[in-house]
Amino acid sequence: MQKSFIIIVVVAVATIGGLYNLPKVVVDNEKKTLQQPVKENAAATANRDKNVKSDAPTVTENHTESLNAEQQKVITNLREIYTTSTGKSKIKASDDLITQFVKYTRYDSAAYYASEVAKIEPSESNLMKAGGLYYEAFTYAIESGKTAKMGELTRGIYQKILDKNPNNLLAKTNMAMTYTATQTPMQGIMMLRDVIAKEPDYEPALFSLGILSIRSNQFGKAVDRFKQILRNNPANSKAALNLGYCLAELDRKEEAKQILEKVLANSKDPQEKAAANDILSKIK
Repeated sequence: MQKSFIIIVVVAVATIGGLYNLPKVVVDNEKKTLQQPVKENAAATANRDKNVKSDAPTVTENHTESLNAEQQKVITNLREIYTTSTGKSKIKASDDLITQFVKYTRYDSAAYYASEVAKIEPSESNLMKAGGLYYEAFTYAIESGKTAKMGELTRGIYQKILDKNPNNLLAKTNMAMTYTATQTPMQGIMMLRDVIAKEPDYEPALFSLGILSIRSNQFGKAVDRFKQILRNNPANSKAALNLGYCLAELDRKEEAKQILEKVLANSKDPQEKAAANDILSKIK
């Protein structure tokens, strides 16, 4: 299998429940994406809400789409409710905005409102929600400047959580992944290793280490990480997909085919199936 056929992994946000989403795209040797998800698209964080005063940083970015008229109307109405609300009502209004911004894949704006909720009620769950959404915005950012800013905001939220609860492994795992996009990537890798030292079978950390191994073309190490996940959770089709890819890169074609065909048979995710088919087409 040609080394130019690579997997591009965009690790999506790890949820509060400890789950994580599929690496978003697999690309061919011309580096064109296969079913790449729509990137975030409105200018900046919720600072674009001109009626709401905020100290959140403004981040500009070129986008492929804008909110359509119907979506903009929904957001405008919800913002009006938000600006006139107080106390518990403001939290409810924030939650409604968060829901819509996530639906429209405007994760930076969703994260801003989630962080506002966390200021009102700074519980660990509220901070985790805000951190998770900033992490999603970090993951989907296109420009390096926005990636850096969203990573910084993500770390700020997760640090607050870890200051109170150093054993929150999900916060530490996601925070670590933001460091891998900075000038000090080893700081993130060491954090992930620390998580594994505390809980050797912790899936989000194993998955993240597997992804980092793929990025550095250490496919053998990645195979070990994904196999470890599958030993404990055979139904994890995300790990299976990446395992199949790594085996293909190591020219272990028959093993790769067996794994990828299981992904096709068992996965209900169309992106996973498309990715598996794409890899299989390159090794048959």
